[in-house]
Amino acid sequence: MLYRYLKPFGYAINISDIDVPRLLGYNIRGVILDIDNTLVPWGSWNIPEDSLRFVQSLKRVGIRCCLLSNTDDRARALSIGRELDLPVITNAFKPLPFKFLKAIMILGLKKEDVVSIGDQLFMDVFGSNLVGIRCILVKPLTDRDFFSTRILRILERRLIPRLLKEVEYFGDIRP
Repeated sequence: MLYRYLKPFGYAINISDIDVPRLLGYNIRGVILDIDNTLVPWGSWNIPEDSLRFVQSLKRVGIRCCLLSNTDDRARALSIGRELDLPVITNAFKPLPFKFLKAIMILGLKKEDVVSIGDQLFMDVFGSNLVGIRCILVKPLTDRDFFSTRILRILERRLIPRLLKEVEYFGDIRP
């Protein structure tokens, strides 16, 4: 039973590999984006160019976005949000559902029209599945992580290969 809560809807190597037209094909109108190791390297204030381009491509086709992060570094998260011109929710306590639901409310969409994108199986995927939205899992941008996340990564390395055999790849070319 827990297995279905850990199974992502799809995956991609990097957020910038995600095929935006494929999202539109699933009637996705909103995206909840994780910050650390999804959009930017963990702890970084600098947004990689490919992440900027990805968010711009979502906006260009009318997909609404919101940043949702467990970070307690509000100043850094707000700076990233300002640069991307996106609303930001910090201290999300993912996988708890409350801030996911707040993000959906900010987007002003129904759950079935929203997908989340994140790098953590036990935070992003599990939390998304708890609230009933789809999640695309991406490979973390760096090996640097918060201490507790490093522990969960050990479990993820065992589970992810099995889980990804059953989900759709959202990049241009399957690895």
